Amino acid sequence: MPARSILMAIALSAWLVIGILVFITVAYVGFIGVGVVGLVLLFVCTLVELDADRPVGTGGVVTPGFLARQVEVAAAQRPEERASSLAERLLSLQSVRFYKYLGAALAVFGIGGFLLFQV
Repeated sequence: MPARSILMAIALSAWLVIGILVFITVAYVGFIGVGVVGLVLLFVCTLVELDADRPVGTGGVVTPGFLARQVEVAAAQRPEERASSLAERLLSLQSVRFYKYLGAALAVFGIGGFLLFQV
């Protein structure tokens, strides 16, 4: 079985679980629950997007030597490696952008539905 089909199965399963959770949330707390889920999703996506290019260190200590070593490693990469890492970063940021838009849509839908039916 190809890895792509396995990843698609996992993604579709995650969508199913998220759909069920959103349905249960709407059933129990109303539209405001959907708005809160959207805001949480938007918050998490923003954090992931902001941390995409940050240096990774141990213990939260980032020294000048550590940063200099990262710059040296990046400068020593071949053009193919540089293009590959850029493609990976762009793919992950595209996924984050999709979920950020989904979170914004859920927030607008949930808060709008709450205002429409409760006020």
